[in-house]
Amino acid sequence: MKAVLFDYNGTLFEDDDINEEAWRRTYKEITGTEDGFQSLYQKYIGIRNDVFVESILRENGLPTDKEKIAWWSKRKETENYQKICLEHKDRGMREGAEKLLDRLKEEGIPITMCTASIRENRDFYFSFLQLDRWFDIDKVVYDNGDYSDKAKMYLEGARRLGVDIADCLVIDDSAKSIQKAAEAGCRNIVVIRKENNPDLPQIRQRINSFEEFDYELLKERTR
Repeated sequence: MKAVLFDYNGTLFEDDDINEEAWRRTYKEITGTEDGFQSLYQKYIGIRNDVFVESILRENGLPTDKEKIAWWSKRKETENYQKICLEHKDRGMREGAEKLLDRLKEEGIPITMCTASIRENRDFYFSFLQLDRWFDIDKVVYDNGDYSDKAKMYLEGARRLGVDIADCLVIDDSAKSIQKAAEAGCRNIVVIRKENNPDLPQIRQRINSFEEFDYELLKERTR
């Protein structure tokens, strides 16, 4: 492989429970109740914040002006998600992740992250887990409003590393994002094993932790 593109949430960092609780708190702040949250969350999990916030407002008959959507999108991260993360300071990266990142660094294989999170979260991740040990923050692709979906993000991540997406290994956990990586032209995908993992020919391995990662994949010439 010529490069590796990582998702962050649920991939490098196990935060499904944290993310769900952050959205639950935000939903209740917006609507005053938790009624209807779970079904909406299952529908929009893995989608950009602004899309999810707009759906919450629309489903509850509230105004959907851009300023309000942007405000709630940011609040969900800075006032809810990040605070919950700090309540779990003992939670590190997914098991085996640091070993893999060290190996990639030693072998000089370019890497970056492609995350649907906003800039404030990107910066928080780097501080929270000291990601600058492996990643160049300026090459991280995040939700700055320029990307319509994760496919565009993965294409941009490959471009920033100077390689073709077909020559990259993508590691992700979200069913929607995995599908988008394949649509973008990635032919080698490792997925974090979950019940809703798609069945795609591009998926090379399904893992529970990075301790199971097949390092032989890194030696392969792209297919």
